[in-house]
Amino acid sequence: MPRILNIAVIGAGTMAQAVHLPVLRRRWDRFAVTALVDHSPRRRRESADVWGVEEEHRFETVADLVAAVRAKDVALDAAVLATDGLHVEDLLLLLRRGIPVLVEPPLGYSAQEVARISDFERLVGRRLVMMAYPQQYDEVLDEVVDNIRARDVRMIDHEVLMPASGPLFGRAHVTASAYDLPSEKRQERRKTLQEAVVAGAGEGATQRDRDLYVKGLLTGIAHQLAITERIYGPLTELTAVRHWPKGVIPGSLELLGELEDGAPVRLVWHYLPFAPEYSETYEVLSARKRIDLALEPPSFVDSRSRSSLREKEHGRVVVTSRSSDLGAAESMWEAFHEFVDKGKEPHAGAAEALAQVEILREVLKTLVEADGRSLEADPEEEVPDQEEASDQAEVSEQAEDAGATEDAGATEDTSAAEDADDADADAGADDIADSEAESDGSEAAAGSTASDEDSAAPSAEGTSVRIGPLTPVPGTGEIPPAAPTEDLSSAADQLEAARSARPQATTAGAAVSRDDDPHQSAVDTDRAEPADGDAWAAAADDAAKDGAPEGEEPPRS
Repeated sequence: MPRILNIAVIGAGTMAQAVHLPVLRRRWDRFAVTALVDHSPRRRRESADVWGVEEEHRFETVADLVAAVRAKDVALDAAVLATDGLHVEDLLLLLRRGIPVLVEPPLGYSAQEVARISDFERLVGRRLVMMAYPQQYDEVLDEVVDNIRARDVRMIDHEVLMPASGPLFGRAHVTASAYDLPSEKRQERRKTLQEAVVAGAGEGATQRDRDLYVKGLLTGIAHQLAITERIYGPLTELTAVRHWPKGVIPGSLELLGELEDGAPVRLVWHYLPFAPEYSETYEVLSARKRIDLALEPPSFVDSRSRSSLREKEHGRVVVTSRSSDLGAAESMWEAFHEFVDKGKEPHAGAAEALAQVEILREVLKTLVEADGRSLEADPEEEVPDQEEASDQAEVSEQAEDAGATEDAGATEDTSAAEDADDADADAGADDIADSEAESDGSEAAAGSTASDEDSAAPSAEGTSVRIGPLTPVPGTGEIPPAAPTEDLSSAADQLEAARSARPQATTAGAAVSRDDDPHQSAVDTDRAEPADGDAWAAAADDAAKDGAPEGEEPPRS
């Protein structure tokens, strides 16, 4: 019989209450919630009371949790990190103890942030992070893998319709957002979050650019990229990207790309706050077969995704349909159990998250440059105009309150908002605009308010540009899965020492023109070296060689 894993739930917001905690309570034969962490006293009290976490096992910070684990006051095998996008520092505290973690996307807002985690995994020689893209583990995806090979794909079409959070999370009865922190602590969190978003989007990005990056790309499109990567591998080329209506954030996004064998992929993501329900379809065509998937959102724990295979046999069309036996979130947690207990490889971890954030940052850069602007800071611009100054003051609060993808993607990267329900939506945009939001990992796109749509004075035109082939990410070779929990603090110290000694990374990108289409602009997307570069990789390798002698195992916690 599989052993029961002791789990710490970090972040008691929307994703934890609507997705993770219900699954953990249902699968009592696999998991036991032994600790809960949240910076809000109200959230800790309400969530812990509902889910039965004892008072002594409720913590304000991850540092408090790790101290309790070190003192053996809490039994812990793994954790789920479902806070906002500021994951890296908390995640490193857990990884230093060798604790495997299921992380709500986005893992970070910049390549520099995410590289700190992927570098740590490379240094210790094992995977400790699994990204929480539930639909990567949905059983109906196996129907695609089993029936249409990558070399036979003629076209992939993936479309997501994302409503406000009412239709997505209304049935979960999530507790109200808690704003019971001292004002100075809230301001500190907002400042830190603002700095992370600015570092990821670029010093020259406007507030709308940052919203598009966080709410549209890192959550919605990231989720979609994750699903195709799970089935057929990553895209090797992005041929075009489009955003519309002009000025509406996050609005609608479309990416056209290609798989390694040249098969075209079309990803479309819409944020429509007044849509009645969430909708996600995935269609794969070959010369002889067609598969249609209707994917259910992870927050619908009891709903099942469906597949429909159409093919010709003896001159007639035969349709084969099936439904998943488990919900996507429950399948993901089963996979996490195997990751922790048996070392089974996850579909997405830190290395994949690093590749994603680099691709999506390049997409944002391409859209901004097509609009005649740059994401780099303008050295001649010393005093921002009044509108931009206001944007700067609001960025962290909006990112925090916006709070995924995923993915639904994403699709399941990058948090959920607690907007008004359908009745409130029908009453008018003001009800949704005034509703409080809660940041929670991958559902950030749901946190965009209806006022974004109404106040932008949208036009029918959007931004459409062509972009080029993607280069593989250097230094992302195979890393073994998680091993039993052990103290990896010395490895982390070596990593930080090597990091502080490396030179400052630089990025480069130049716009080029296309002779074949003078109306389109193109960007050379041979991506810059990863944030840490080959020099850092060499330093990490040297540090690893100087670590514990071969065959000597670090002390277990």
